[in-house]
Amino acid sequence: MLLVDDDQTCIESLKTSLRSFSFINIVGEVNNAFDAICFLQKNGVDLIFLDIEMDETNGLELANHLKSTHPDILVIFVTGHPGFALKSFEVHPVDYLTKPINMLRLEKALEKVKEIKNPHTPKFDQKIGIKVSGGIRIVNVNDILFLEKRGRKVFIECDEGDSFDCSESMQTLEMIFSQYGFFRSHQSFLVAIDKIKAIYPDSFTRSYLIEMNHNEMKLPLSRNKYQELKDLLYSKGVHIY
Repeated sequence: MLLVDDDQTCIESLKTSLRSFSFINIVGEVNNAFDAICFLQKNGVDLIFLDIEMDETNGLELANHLKSTHPDILVIFVTGHPGFALKSFEVHPVDYLTKPINMLRLEKALEKVKEIKNPHTPKFDQKIGIKVSGGIRIVNVNDILFLEKRGRKVFIECDEGDSFDCSESMQTLEMIFSQYGFFRSHQSFLVAIDKIKAIYPDSFTRSYLIEMNHNEMKLPLSRNKYQELKDLLYSKGVHIY
């Protein structure tokens, strides 16, 4: 893996975060596109964490160059400004992360890399066991629409109106369900990204509302989570115009 960022502080921060992933091997770090090209001429790399905003040649231009010279190299964009999201996906990156990098988002991005590199790796079993009062509830993840924290309990809402409460904390559930495509839209909600039907502005609270498939409830989306959700949708091939 190669890290490319003109801010050395950002490189050091990213290196610290990446130490949590044992399968990651950082082979180099550079501060501009020219040095990145020179490095790649002499070293083999399968993944680049690439800053978009750099002097002279920016990350988007470098990524376009690499499409023809090193088409097998995967790219994860990193930027402090989420407005580049739509344009960045023209070069088909693995993912798009905004600074400061959230560890859960970083983990999701690296899971995508593993899936691309190992396409025959078995998928997660979609049936999981959730701790409930007095036992364990077996549920198919694909049946779950969202999780909602109500008071001290977390309720899991499924298709066909099925609902049950569980014994785990919202923080623990976020760690469990992030690998199954769920997003923390609000401090009290985890939603299944693939089951989002629509996103609307909520003029009353100056935030947003999420409409889910097969459910009439409008779920809250925090204003500071809106762009992150859009980026995730982009990464899943949903182009928003």
